[in-house]
Amino acid sequence: MKAIFKREFESYFKSPLGYIFLGLFLAFSSLVFFGTNINFGTTIMTKYFMSNCYIFIVAVPLLTMKMFSEERKLKTDQLLLTSPVKVSEIVFGKFLSGLAVLAIAVGATLLYLVFMKLYGNPAVAQSLVGYFGVLLYGAMLTAIGMFISSLTQSQVIAAVATLALVGVLSFAGSIRVDFTTLFNGAFAFLGTFLNGVLNFLNINARFSDFAAGTLNIVPLVYFLSITALFILLTIRVIEKRRWR
Repeated sequence: MKAIFKREFESYFKSPLGYIFLGLFLAFSSLVFFGTNINFGTTIMTKYFMSNCYIFIVAVPLLTMKMFSEERKLKTDQLLLTSPVKVSEIVFGKFLSGLAVLAIAVGATLLYLVFMKLYGNPAVAQSLVGYFGVLLYGAMLTAIGMFISSLTQSQVIAAVATLALVGVLSFAGSIRVDFTTLFNGAFAFLGTFLNGVLNFLNINARFSDFAAGTLNIVPLVYFLSITALFILLTIRVIEKRRWR
């Protein structure tokens, strides 16, 4: 797994992709920090962290679109799949390499916290919880993007599909519909079920605890569970391809 991680991590910076991702993320993140903190003279980073969720909608598909799609297009996936390496090691190596690039980008924004510490009195512990939440959120989206990349050999399709799915998950909370008012009688259970689905899909609501500097077990388990689910789904897809 270490060799795969190293190869994949280095590949991000042997092409423009890694630099484009870092540049886009840091550019938009800086604008958000200026708008939410510098402009209002506050050291509370809750709005900054929440806004980062929307940066990930565009940034993460760029990071994950090539994970498996490029290998399939170039036909190099057969060499990888016939090598004496477990499928789980291949998947985890690629996942961790993408997460490492994302962590570099997020880690660079710690300079904002240092800057505020020099000129103000930020709540460092709460801000670090927010950064931890950002990494968890990014890990979940990376796993989703990796799974979609494993389904197609087109990087463009992988990026667009990831963008669409992540967008739906991110904006699910803005749907103000109470389905229990639309279904009654024998179908009342359907309204309750749909409300539950909508609430489950509202990933930004789960992230709000981290953004506020609160470490709760429910959102922690939520993000880790979805990350694990999409990693396992990716393993199943690659295993199926290996034994064809």
